[in-house]
Amino acid sequence: MFTKENTLSTELKGQRTLAAIIFTDVVSYSAMMAANEEYTLDLLRRDFKVMKQLCQQFEGKVLKTIGDALLMYFPSAVKAVACAKKIQSSFAELAANLAPEEVLIHRIGVHLGDVFFNGTDVMGDGVNVAARLQSEAQPGGICMSQTVYDVVKTPLALTATDLVPKKLKNIPGSVLVYQIPPIHPTPFTAPFELESMDSEGNSQESELVIYSSGQWVLLHEHFFQIETYSQNVNGKLIIQIPSRTTQDDAAIQALRPKLEHSPLLKFAYQNDGFLVKVKSVESISRGDCKLWTVTLEPKPVKLDSKALEQSYKGRKQFYTADDIATLKARRLLLNDPPKLQMLQDAQVFSPALAERALLEKLIQSSATTISIQDCVLQSLYSQYKDQPKMFLEKARLQAIFYLKAAGVVEQVMELSLGSIGQGKLHVRFCGKRQQVYAGIEPATIEIEGDCLLVSRS
Repeated sequence: MFTKENTLSTELKGQRTLAAIIFTDVVSYSAMMAANEEYTLDLLRRDFKVMKQLCQQFEGKVLKTIGDALLMYFPSAVKAVACAKKIQSSFAELAANLAPEEVLIHRIGVHLGDVFFNGTDVMGDGVNVAARLQSEAQPGGICMSQTVYDVVKTPLALTATDLVPKKLKNIPGSVLVYQIPPIHPTPFTAPFELESMDSEGNSQESELVIYSSGQWVLLHEHFFQIETYSQNVNGKLIIQIPSRTTQDDAAIQALRPKLEHSPLLKFAYQNDGFLVKVKSVESISRGDCKLWTVTLEPKPVKLDSKALEQSYKGRKQFYTADDIATLKARRLLLNDPPKLQMLQDAQVFSPALAERALLEKLIQSSATTISIQDCVLQSLYSQYKDQPKMFLEKARLQAIFYLKAAGVVEQVMELSLGSIGQGKLHVRFCGKRQQVYAGIEPATIEIEGDCLLVSRS
């Protein structure tokens, strides 16, 4: 489904200009198409009609549709963001009167940048960044660049709620982004966390849902809130950590490399996770805290292609490599299936138990040096159950590390955690696997369910 619109005026063709670009897409579109292609396309046509009408109302132009994505151009950043807000509020109001299966949830990215109009097409960093920002938006929400926010915050009376640096795929450097969360509940979102925060940033209710880990990083076995994150021309990562506790100071000091062959450590930030070596640790005093500057060298995870494509033929089911990757993700996020506790001296043998034991080995096997054994959400809950927001952000970060570093997926497209209720945590995940064979699109893993936070034992 690829169409170019005829709305691009001839005076723009062949020109380079500064423009506000909107890029939209549909959450879980591939899964919906797989379930019912014709019905999903009807819903998409319905929503595209609404968006095109609103685009025209705010003096924008629809440039083209690409599958479930819509690309729009506005000469004004204020009108672009106003249009994006109207689109999301219109769909939220529409969803209130529809059955869940009749609703599509859209993400929107907005960027102000240089674009080049070539015939009926448009290209340039303005388009590329808008497309990447769309993938960072929450379901039913809007993600804009700092460039856009600076222009629209006063005319639209916007207040920043999530202003953090993001490393966008194939975009050099980090981009400061601003989130406008979904205001109304949708089938995929509870009321946004800002309505349930106390003055310390903790949840007052169980309806808290998070879509990112904010400024937390996982480094070795510790979590730190960082001030800046950057990558230099040599590929080294530089993070700055303000520390106000002796515990944090001690943990950071312990990271200083002591030997030439320092060990590889766990690292995760936003939607990425990998192994790193600590190259240097420096500090300066600043007011009532120390500011630590830690330089890290990322170490690419080496994938064993044979293990990556391992399959298993059971008594009743054949497990493809994608099936096994899904089992790994379900173990990590839902504890499903739960870890098999084998009795070394068990006298009872059954074919079902033998198959379950082999399946357990497949779950724990890995195409990298990192393996998945336990559910990270359960393991962290006992430490942070009195601080729901901190628990969700740290648990998400821990999960990101294992999903990426263990080779389960190459790209995390969505991982939302929450709400918590009746001893359960709701989880939504979507990730794309590694491409193994040229010309064959890698599989997408989608998971939604509840993780039991209290041990069954």
